Amino acid sequence: MKVTGYIALAAFLLSAVPPAGSVESKPVKRVIPWDGSALAKTPVMHATTERPARGMRSFFYEGADYKGKPTWVFAYYAAPEGKPSAGGWPAVVCVHGGGGSAFPAWVTHWNKQGYAAIAMDLEGHLPGSHFFGVEGNFPPDQGHENAGPKRISWFGDIALPDKEQWFYHAVADVIRANSLLRSFPEINPKKIGLTGISWGGTIVSTVAGVDSRFAFVVPVYGGAFIRKHDMTPDQYREYCAKWDPSAHLPYAKMPMLWVSSFTEPVFPVDLFSKSAGTAGGTSILCIRPWLPHGHGFGWEEVWEITAFANSIVKGGAPMSRLGRPQVNPKDGLVHAKFTGVLKNAVVGFTTAGGEWKNQALSSIPCRIGKKEVIASKPLPGGTTAFMINARTNNDACVNSELTVVKP
Repeated sequence: MKVTGYIALAAFLLSAVPPAGSVESKPVKRVIPWDGSALAKTPVMHATTERPARGMRSFFYEGADYKGKPTWVFAYYAAPEGKPSAGGWPAVVCVHGGGGSAFPAWVTHWNKQGYAAIAMDLEGHLPGSHFFGVEGNFPPDQGHENAGPKRISWFGDIALPDKEQWFYHAVADVIRANSLLRSFPEINPKKIGLTGISWGGTIVSTVAGVDSRFAFVVPVYGGAFIRKHDMTPDQYREYCAKWDPSAHLPYAKMPMLWVSSFTEPVFPVDLFSKSAGTAGGTSILCIRPWLPHGHGFGWEEVWEITAFANSIVKGGAPMSRLGRPQVNPKDGLVHAKFTGVLKNAVVGFTTAGGEWKNQALSSIPCRIGKKEVIASKPLPGGTTAFMINARTNNDACVNSELTVVKP
């Protein structure tokens, strides 16, 4: 690994000054429990015959220390067939969610798109069952002797020391995967992206503000502002400062694509939208009308993820982007600026209150003006929230941030 990358990450992790131009100020003064110097080093790899998968390498790499010794993280890795372009392959780090593991099919999916990829297990397991390309008749959730901690519900291990908590290890091990890829000669270190599904979406949202070396980040379903807690007030303050992505996203300056669904049952769309607005760089929302929650759906069904990655590291066409919608006081209509090309758009709105889950939206057609979307009629009385839902000229789904109407 180049010394410049080591210095850049270490300096970034020690930074305590909010970046200029953040969308909104930090909700808390963040605390960084990770050792940037250690995470920036290329981790030691250990060969293994455990859980082989056709067409790819399986190995352990050393993660963060746990109770006095390094953890071993199981991973699959493969690059596309053929010769890489000048500078090396672009690559993606794939972060699973709850109940997941290292999935060979996820690596294969990215290989078919012309990317190298690594998928690792973040709960001290070896891959099992037959899900997403895992071979053999192995039981799920089988541990190994050098494993780190497992996830305990919604931060159920908050009372333990930082370095014994699952989220500490998950973030550290994802950053270490980045450092590992950067050491591979066939990889272009400037073109490594990151994506995570469900709990993985929350992990990568924190990583985005901690490891500035990623070229792009794509959280799917999971984000910041998690509200499910069984903590004392002091523990909750610590959680907000250390673990919740809201403390770290203002420092995330790379482009981000946020993927979810209006029918999302676990991570409310309003908080997911707020997460995108908290990031310090350019964020694009892709909220599908219907997208089941689960592994596989979060990479196979959303072709916009690959289009976004290509736009960042392969010279692909930039994705269209919508600004925050606002009611214009002159005409009483919702307006929103946009970049790129839009084919059609509607204002999606609701008059419902309470927690935002499986929220059904009513719609108002919009006309597409010169770089501006304009609603065809005013919002009805009692509207509690609204956003712009649009399609681009190549039928990509893009959305504005959600605007919540204050009572």
